[in-house]
Amino acid sequence: MTAPQTDGAGLERSVWPSEQVVHQVDSTIALTHFDDMDALSTGLVDYLVRCEREYRANTPKDSFGVGGTKIYHVDAWPVAGARLLDERAQAMFRETVGHPTSAVDLSWGNVYRAGDYIIPHAHRRSTGSVVYVLSLGDIDAADRLSGRFAIADSRLPLCNHDDNIQKFTPCMPPLKAGSMIVFPSSVVHFVTPYRGEDRPRITLSWNINAKPLAGRPQDDDASIPPHPEDTSPVEP
Repeated sequence: MTAPQTDGAGLERSVWPSEQVVHQVDSTIALTHFDDMDALSTGLVDYLVRCEREYRANTPKDSFGVGGTKIYHVDAWPVAGARLLDERAQAMFRETVGHPTSAVDLSWGNVYRAGDYIIPHAHRRSTGSVVYVLSLGDIDAADRLSGRFAIADSRLPLCNHDDNIQKFTPCMPPLKAGSMIVFPSSVVHFVTPYRGEDRPRITLSWNINAKPLAGRPQDDDASIPPHPEDTSPVEP
């Protein structure tokens, strides 16, 4: 997993740095942090904010609970660092599940503005899900839970407790800009309401399998645009 890749800024970076450390949050959940993305973050943020504005100019928001504005197909974004992060997400998946291959079923970026959150949910078309934090946005001193990623699944030991006060508590891993987390797609997860007023909270996400899955995500959800490289017709 150490093959170099040109990141679009003229620099060669390893898809998986040789000294990259992965921490096990749970037996099926892993977390790592990339320290070499600072030079690429500004361009990625600018690109996603521009895409958000273009999308919202024609599509008014109809709910705060759907994860802000979504920009799909990370690997097809014409901006430095996108392809590298796509490769890293797949490498993280392979490292965690111990499988030599990976196939992205769907990927996207979330741009959260003040009040945006995402309700508890899981994903059915994939084995593993990966989230990368591009920017936490504004830190709200009055609300330490603003814009926090959380896992809340009673099947997981890390969400269950033996004390008599709280038998079940959501797990909120310590994420920061540059963090990447992988977890089973079937695990229930959510993001708390984001309170930032100036800067957006931005994350990238992937749903991944060891091998390609039959069908396409947009066959079930017409709001998902086809991948630029997918020329086959959408089923009615």
